[in-house]
Amino acid sequence: MIPLVLTAFGTTADALATYAEIDGAIRKSYPDEEIIWAYSSRVVTRTLQARGKQPVLHLEEALGQLAARGIGKAVVQSLHLFPGTEFHRLVAITEKSGIRCGVGAPLFTTPEDYDQLGRILKPVAGDRADQAILILGHGTGHPTWTAYYALEKILRRRFGNRLFVGVVEKFPDSEHLPDEIAAAGFTETMIIPLFLVSGMHVHRDIFGDGKDKESWIVRLHEKNIAVTCFHHGLGLLPGMAELVVSHIAAAREKLLLAG
Repeated sequence: MIPLVLTAFGTTADALATYAEIDGAIRKSYPDEEIIWAYSSRVVTRTLQARGKQPVLHLEEALGQLAARGIGKAVVQSLHLFPGTEFHRLVAITEKSGIRCGVGAPLFTTPEDYDQLGRILKPVAGDRADQAILILGHGTGHPTWTAYYALEKILRRRFGNRLFVGVVEKFPDSEHLPDEIAAAGFTETMIIPLFLVSGMHVHRDIFGDGKDKESWIVRLHEKNIAVTCFHHGLGLLPGMAELVVSHIAAAREKLLLAG
């Protein structure tokens, strides 16, 4: 038996529904393995403890409990989208855990992952040539910020130059995107949040309350661009749970081959 440890980070109803969907797909693929949900943020674990919700383990605690039971191996699957700062913190925790961990790569790590995202987004994005698609992610100060440019390049192979990728904070700088979309001749845009779950950044920074001048909807409206929104995280889209399972499978195989 090799326990599977999933690292989560959200507490909204959308997040919990997403984790339930992912959990179901994993249990279908690995019915005989122990599946443990832990959180990568101590702030989140304290929030859930205050609500009386489960699971409430921090990743470090989950791995410590496995080690105390004499379990020597585990697969730890990140639910981060890119291999940025938070993912590397997760790796550091596994390295100090006292057990051998096969760490699953973040969900968008390889070109194949990006292609799979394109297939997943196709039903949402549609095929209207006169409507821009704006994919908005979190952004980062970590060197992995360049992944957003790579993602845009690969997704444009599927959606053409009507697709744009931006972020809500840090890098890559996305301040110019409303002007760029308008200059390309688009008067309508579909916004798709590049977040696994729909949380604070999606509701505040992207959608706002209709009055916040910093929200992306308002910024696009100021350029006379009509906006249609996908109001959910990516995690509930068909194909996303299977992407998580494929990353678990790769990490598990690597751990087994290492002996």
